Amino acid sequence: MTITSRAAMALAATLLSPLAAHAADYDPPIVIEEAPEYVPVEVGSGWYLRGDVGYNINKSPYNFTLLGVETRNTSITGSIGAGYHFTDYFRGELNLGFLSNDRYDATFGTETLSLENNVWNGMANAYVDLGTIAGFTPYVGAGIGLIYSSHTVKDTDPAAVPPLDFYAHDTQYKMAYSVGAGVAYQVAQNTSIDVGYQYLTSPDLEYVDVNTLTVKKGVDYHQVKVGLRYDLW
Repeated sequence: MTITSRAAMALAATLLSPLAAHAADYDPPIVIEEAPEYVPVEVGSGWYLRGDVGYNINKSPYNFTLLGVETRNTSITGSIGAGYHFTDYFRGELNLGFLSNDRYDATFGTETLSLENNVWNGMANAYVDLGTIAGFTPYVGAGIGLIYSSHTVKDTDPAAVPPLDFYAHDTQYKMAYSVGAGVAYQVAQNTSIDVGYQYLTSPDLEYVDVNTLTVKKGVDYHQVKVGLRYDLW
């Protein structure tokens, strides 16, 4: 090797030495793995609450006029309940509702006759939602449950000899069935307005036909209802 070659190698080693030392000062790159995206757990997802007010289109069997005095009949109904969306198209509900109140109060001389009838129901309902178009969701449904009827008759006459004080109270628990249809409209993320029709019947519920003074069976309710549903997301 010539002197010139040795000088060139020495010069190259001198020039490369700081670069090698500088390269040794670099730490290996730090790899930071991104944490998985946090997905909150939905508590109560699929559950909802509801409340309804309605109106009985048909007349109560206790809508009558006796000795010139008419009954006072409440046709406004109401119910509260809770439901669950099993799928996007099928849901179930449990409801407790007030169906009707009928009162009759008449005074003839010293005698006072009072009658009152109250009807409540508890239902398990199933609904099929038929798809949503522009926020509107039509549905059909049916239900089964119990109907409760409380009937009171009171007749008093303090001037009678002996004084008259008659009181009778009767309650009934009978099976009830319903079918209905309606449409819901979503007004907010978790809130919908529900408008529908329901036919509810209790074939074995007994009532007194005042015109014939006989006991008959079978009471029907044709209801128009407006409700509010709130999803518990």
